[in-house]
Amino acid sequence: MNLTIAICDDDRNDATRLEQMLEGIFSDMNDMDLKIDIYETGEGLLHALEKVAYPILFLDMEMPGCDGIGVAEIIRKRDRDMLIFFVTSHSQYMQRSFEVRPFRYLLKPVDKAGLEAAAIKAVEELLQRNNWLEFTYKQTSWQIKSDDIMYVTVERGKKLIIAAKEGICMYYGKIGELEAKLAPHGFCRIHTGYLVNWQYARSVAKDKVALISGVVLPVSRARSGEAILSYHRYLEKRLLK
Repeated sequence: MNLTIAICDDDRNDATRLEQMLEGIFSDMNDMDLKIDIYETGEGLLHALEKVAYPILFLDMEMPGCDGIGVAEIIRKRDRDMLIFFVTSHSQYMQRSFEVRPFRYLLKPVDKAGLEAAAIKAVEELLQRNNWLEFTYKQTSWQIKSDDIMYVTVERGKKLIIAAKEGICMYYGKIGELEAKLAPHGFCRIHTGYLVNWQYARSVAKDKVALISGVVLPVSRARSGEAILSYHRYLEKRLLK
């Protein structure tokens, strides 16, 4: 599993100590490839989040300028799923932070045993959600939320083209394996070479799916009935939420 974590703390010593502890904890986990980015201001983190996404964030509550809670409020307007760990020296801030749904609180100085237990819970939560598509292309590792993928197509039988909200990316893989991974998240195989995310569908017919972006995807004759049934199931689930 590839995992990218952000730490936001104006105290570089605290941030570095936390980084080192996390590296030690995750180094003991099998198949875990960890990358940690450190930001010293809330503004710097928010600027970075315009281009990258982090499944886990360790956020200092007390920072000059935009404090941790203010940063979290902005993040929650964009991202409901990020696991936010509030790191603080004062427990009285906890009450004020409930509305931004933090995953855990950690009191400074952070205890390694407590951090390890919390980190394991976070990884378990991410695995349970299974909401991130991870792949490597040209020696670069990528993480994309399944919710951000509009559709997937295949080129020459092996190159998967991921059409996401932020743009196009690709990697070599099997569309059947990707179908199995994405099916629980509202995706459907509408054609031998196409997977569609129903949340981006504007209309569905027996021979095509029109997306809200204006893109029209083909529906094969063999998959037409199952595609329409899958779309109706998706709508029913959404209405029941």
